Amino acid sequence: MKLIPLAAAALAALALAACSGSDEVPPADETLPDAAAAMAEVENVRFTLQVDGEVEGLEIKSADGVVTSGGEAEGTGVLTAMGMDVEVSYVIVGEDAYVKGFTGDYQQIPVGDEMLPYNPTLILDPGGGVAALLEAYESAEPQETEEVDGVDTDRYLVTFDPAAFSRFIPAEGEWNTATVWFDQETSRVVKAEFEQGGSTVTLTFSDYDESVSIEAP
Repeated sequence: MKLIPLAAAALAALALAACSGSDEVPPADETLPDAAAAMAEVENVRFTLQVDGEVEGLEIKSADGVVTSGGEAEGTGVLTAMGMDVEVSYVIVGEDAYVKGFTGDYQQIPVGDEMLPYNPTLILDPGGGVAALLEAYESAEPQETEEVDGVDTDRYLVTFDPAAFSRFIPAEGEWNTATVWFDQETSRVVKAEFEQGGSTVTLTFSDYDESVSIEAP
């Protein structure tokens, strides 16, 4: 009879040890390379981009949608034009973009036109997207575990190579340090938050590799 409480105590100790271990954030030199490799394999993802405050060089307030590794994207955004916030819908297929404001039909424009100041296909671009940015990190400090939108994540403070970052987000100034949350199970990025001078740029990712079809309107 005395063995039962002893066994229960041993199981409790093992459970406590397991819980304590799960709260330890792995070293950055393990997580960042794994995350870069995982993001390089992504075929599509849903994203949101939120800009709080003034960010010189990034004339956009928010954007959301789906982006593919094949250079396609579809969604909505709020742009800053002539001192006003304008909500638009967009579709990007290859070198062509299609933008529709609150009135009228889609208008075809080249990618990079001022009517679409941020190109979301950069997110999965092999040469300048999230994977390339993670490969070019300069330093990373493990912080703690945290649940983000129901996903168990490991959080790091990451400083990226400035040149690599400038290809990813066209924001002027030293924006190459971010708090980044990585999915503990897949190593994929769940959230990234860049902050400078009281302004913040937040990117979130979800619905990785869901079935999507994007066509020119």
